[in-house]
Amino acid sequence: MESNELLLALTGIASLALVLLAWRLDKERLYSAIVIFLILIAIAGGKIVEFFGHETNTGNIFYACVFLATYFLIERYGRREGIRSIWIGVAGVVAFFVLLQLTLLYTSSSSTQTFSDALTSAFSPASRLALASLLGYIASQTLNVHLYCYLKERMGRNRVWLRANASNICAQALDSVIFFTIAFWGVVPPGNIQDIMVTGFIIKVVFIMLTAPLLHLNRIEEEDAGYTSFRLP
Repeated sequence: MESNELLLALTGIASLALVLLAWRLDKERLYSAIVIFLILIAIAGGKIVEFFGHETNTGNIFYACVFLATYFLIERYGRREGIRSIWIGVAGVVAFFVLLQLTLLYTSSSSTQTFSDALTSAFSPASRLALASLLGYIASQTLNVHLYCYLKERMGRNRVWLRANASNICAQALDSVIFFTIAFWGVVPPGNIQDIMVTGFIIKVVFIMLTAPLLHLNRIEEEDAGYTSFRLP
């Protein structure tokens, strides 16, 4: 396995561990995980790398984990918390970038001018990435939450893997079109955007396919709690 593919696997494992840790704690930690992933996308999502001979950006695992965290929220707390997570994520990213841009406006001391120039160079283009990620996030997550809840109502508690993947595929397709077009149009050659988009889409779909069975942990937890409450006086 090449270095980028190995790093992709390690990023997936670490990101999944963060989602599971947040799920084990409470919904506020799941909200926090979503905000962390969105900020990472807005900051580092503009970095183009190569996986398996195809180019894409570095934010795909993070975005797939946003969806996975949202499914955990819906399974445990319902539709309302899934919708609420959208706007908590938006508020977190907006607050981060407003404060960051204000910080960049400070006149630096000569002793840290090199560091200040590096910050400006690194984060000034991030406003475009932030806009792309927020617009894609609002549109795709709104579709994702409503479709997931609709399928859950139709399917009941069963087929959690199916509804997670069906929702994810539809919503990720919408996000890919919005995010990659806004973030990279005019930055990379038009012919490369399709490769970046398709590769990123495949990574996000495969990640959810592999991790969606973990959503059954919600059912196991509920059944254990019900069994305990039944046996204890």
